[in-house]
Amino acid sequence: MESKQKLSELIDSTAKALELLQYAPQTITVFRLECRKFTDFVYAVVGEDIFTEQIGSKYLKEKFDFPPEKMGGSIPARTAEAVRCIRKLGEYHLYGSFVNPRKPRIKNERDWIKQDQEIISAFLEAIQTKDNTDETKRAREHRIKLFYEFLGLRSVNGIGEMTAQIISDYAKSLQGGSLTYAKHRLVTLRFYFRFLYENGYCHQDWSYAVPRLMNPKNLNVPALWTVGELEHLLKSIDRGSPNGKRAYAVILLVAQLGLRISDVANLKLDNLRWERNEIELIQCKTGKKAVYPMLGDVGWAIIDYIRHARPDVGESFVFITCNAPYTKLHPTSVGGILKRQMRCCGIQKKPGTVNGMHSLRHTLARRLLEHGTPLPMVANIMGHTSYLSTSPYLKIDITGLRECALSIKEAFDNA
Repeated sequence: MESKQKLSELIDSTAKALELLQYAPQTITVFRLECRKFTDFVYAVVGEDIFTEQIGSKYLKEKFDFPPEKMGGSIPARTAEAVRCIRKLGEYHLYGSFVNPRKPRIKNERDWIKQDQEIISAFLEAIQTKDNTDETKRAREHRIKLFYEFLGLRSVNGIGEMTAQIISDYAKSLQGGSLTYAKHRLVTLRFYFRFLYENGYCHQDWSYAVPRLMNPKNLNVPALWTVGELEHLLKSIDRGSPNGKRAYAVILLVAQLGLRISDVANLKLDNLRWERNEIELIQCKTGKKAVYPMLGDVGWAIIDYIRHARPDVGESFVFITCNAPYTKLHPTSVGGILKRQMRCCGIQKKPGTVNGMHSLRHTLARRLLEHGTPLPMVANIMGHTSYLSTSPYLKIDITGLRECALSIKEAFDNA
């Protein structure tokens, strides 16, 4: 049975947690205004200062008809504010934290986090291998500090006050988001606890209390593109507008050369070796040098964008924003280019499949395999440092896999 909590206390605790995560003051003000309306409803209906999930659901249904009988489309802004308010209260009531907090900022860290900074740094150096990039190191540090932020929300002053219940509540707070991301956060935390115990920073090995997530490898193979779909997508781009010229060049770089969106975002004018018809860059993910041929369509698309659409500013990156202030594109903005164009031309992929920019890379890998390109060469083209990273693409080469099949008789004859 769900536990009851005083609504007034829950509202204050939730608002303080939002302040610790450095949500905008305006956001917290709106949250408190919505809570005031919800409180009036609770007193009118229940007559008590309590909160339960059922009361929150009743409030949204009676006042805003949420969720509607037919889901789909956008909901009114007024309804969205109320839903966010009840959702924040519900998450903090259940977990003492928030599921996927919006851009938590951890720059102004608590003093006790700063005291553990040397321990965190020692852990990162110990776990780092020569195959790990600096980006991997920063990601691990971010995951550890997100856990410290959770401890701060629970008023836990460091590792010395750790309990199995706190670890369990932290794991619960990760539900509702990406299974892969949650797994990475828990794996990093497990390694961190093991490091603390083995190096005498903690008297108990809490790594055994961190739950393990069963996340099948390569479960979500991105949706593939047919030649017809790609042609339809490219033809639908308005190449007469600055946005269209940029979108056309970006999509071609991913679809024809297999660049990652991080490499597209960080592509510089100096990387374009026009004298050799090549693109030479250092891959963001692997830190390895890569050289790509400047294919005709790709080269002319880049030239068209630079000459007729790219703002004439002193920016070294190839792809920049179309409006001032002119800055380089963020990788997420590169990914959004494809999604917007898919909506414009009416292309829809099967629900539940991954259909972002990475699906174009998978499609390129499939075409290479279908044309008999050896796996090591595919790995080189895709920018993989290990053949294991390329093996998921074998799932989509059904014809090639069938050719590798052996009958039972052949297996025994060659045994």
